[in-house]
Amino acid sequence: MVVLGLSITAPILPNYAESFQVSYTLVGLVISSFAITRMILDMPAGLLSRKYNKKTIMISGLVLIAISSILAGLAPNYITLVVARMIEGAGSALYVTTANVFLAQISGKEKRGQWMSLYWGVLLLGAVLGPTLGGILADTFDIRAPFFSYALIAGVGVIPTLTLPTLANSGKDSAPQSFRNIVRDIRQVLSDSSFVLVSFAIFTLFFLRTGVRSTLVPLFATNNLGLDSSDVGIVLSIASMSMGLTIVPIGSISDRIGRKIPLALCILFTAGITLFIPFSTDLFTLTAALAIYGITTGLSGPTIAYVADVSPEDKLEVSMGLYRMINDIGYVLGPLLLGFLADLTATPIEGASHSGLIGPIPFVAASLVLVIAFIVLLKADDPSRRKGTDIILK
Repeated sequence: MVVLGLSITAPILPNYAESFQVSYTLVGLVISSFAITRMILDMPAGLLSRKYNKKTIMISGLVLIAISSILAGLAPNYITLVVARMIEGAGSALYVTTANVFLAQISGKEKRGQWMSLYWGVLLLGAVLGPTLGGILADTFDIRAPFFSYALIAGVGVIPTLTLPTLANSGKDSAPQSFRNIVRDIRQVLSDSSFVLVSFAIFTLFFLRTGVRSTLVPLFATNNLGLDSSDVGIVLSIASMSMGLTIVPIGSISDRIGRKIPLALCILFTAGITLFIPFSTDLFTLTAALAIYGITTGLSGPTIAYVADVSPEDKLEVSMGLYRMINDIGYVLGPLLLGFLADLTATPIEGASHSGLIGPIPFVAASLVLVIAFIVLLKADDPSRRKGTDIILK
């Protein structure tokens, strides 16, 4: 329900921000503002989930998301939209970080990749339906309509959350949550080089997801190719749909061959297809490029399982908070940096209300970031691969 609502606004959010007569850089800030507060609150959310009832924290997050969506739909100016997105980020931090901890705890170690990838597959269903629905709502009613739909859907999401079981909190049996203990736990998690390397690799995927898929692609489709909101929604939906071809099965495969190989292939192949996106000439070629993009990014299915594998079991909430925070740095930087590059390299169009036609340079920059991540990831350990080898030897 949450991802369905979030995806409903995906095809129209960059253009909605642009309607306030701002540059591509400031359009990127609207995308990033969501992640700025989420980045700040990811770690506190993880610590709260360690000490208090996880369901209460998750429901609080859903309520904030609903409120922020209504505010965004009513926004009279650019600043109000940014504030609404920041409130949404706070709600997302509470909900998503706690949900990740919850899932990691109930999945167990032996089939963690399978269940975590299934989780991503369910999220994917929302990502498939959302963009097309959002585009249709915007074209049928108004560009603000998807935000009000998001608020309604987030409210409905409270119902299944209420039915979840209550899990034991590791914080109850641990030392008091003093600042010193928190810093000690953070240092312990960050002292594992594999955790840092894996988190950096996933950081680059978030950089790409928000910088390219959520910012550049909708703007490129609208301003360069002249597509409308419904067309953009269809393109993003097909990208999510094709992602489903790999994201669920790769989880079970990763339980046997390890997490690093799928993630490394995901990063490498995605770097390649990203270079082709700006050379799309119409709806068909852009859809084809994004379909391949979806298939390659689907290989990232076991990423949360990988982070859980390289995390101390008694520090899972801290690890998930750090993991989310590192990734949200990518969420923040992607739209801002790539939006800024798009402004610098855009080809101006006389009389146009936007900054100009988007060129290939921002896409090339994103691809280079992924190549660096691929090289870095090769140095990371893969405990699940060792486990699979041990089972085979036995």
